[in-house]
Amino acid sequence: MSSFLFSRELFIPSSVDGLEECLFIIKQVGEEFKLDLEQKLSLQTVTVESVENAIIHGNKNIRELKVRFNISITIKEIVIEVEDQGDGFSINSVPSPISDNNIRKESGRGIFFIKSFSNSICLLGKGNIIRIYIDR
Repeated sequence: MSSFLFSRELFIPSSVDGLEECLFIIKQVGEEFKLDLEQKLSLQTVTVESVENAIIHGNKNIRELKVRFNISITIKEIVIEVEDQGDGFSINSVPSPISDNNIRKESGRGIFFIKSFSNSICLLGKGNIIRIYIDR
């Protein structure tokens, strides 16, 4: 990976307050790197969805459990990594929210949005770390 122009790591509580901290960093990054509207929207969407998934599904809303949020920027890409303290999951086990059987269900939408607003994603660790790549 290229040299980082910017890198910031936060350890946040599993709460809305923690999510707001992450979004504040995203706003700063957007301004500092003069990101266009599409990039800002992508960053905000993947941050909200991945951090909420970590809080709700990974850490089961237990405020004392931490979520690690990291954003790194290179000349070519923005990388967001979110880690929870849960058991992890398999991305293939998440049903598509746009299939006929699931269209009215709420589950799976977060991963669908993350995939839609990024260039690629991968799971690391035991499935409790998601790394998201967005081109600059």
